[in-house]
Amino acid sequence: MLRALFLGAVIAVGIAVAPVAHAAPTTTTPTPAPTSGSTVYYKNCKEACAAGAAPIYKGQPGYRPGLDRDGDGIACEVCP
Repeated sequence: MLRALFLGAVIAVGIAVAPVAHAAPTTTTPTPAPTSGSTVYYKNCKEACAAGAAPIYKGQPGYRPGLDRDGDGIACEVCP
């Protein structure tokens, strides 16, 4: 009887700690942050306004300090 009880406990413990299959971890590709090396270039604010891009905020394609008159991070705030 004691042997049967011991064997039952060993089987129960073996079942309780049986390895569990885990799903493979998923990976995601992060979205790249805007860069200042943009290929968008506006000669002046008139050109940016005509393209419908104004106002242009710092970090957005086409922004450059030469278009930001007051240095507040917003270029071409007022279209002519």
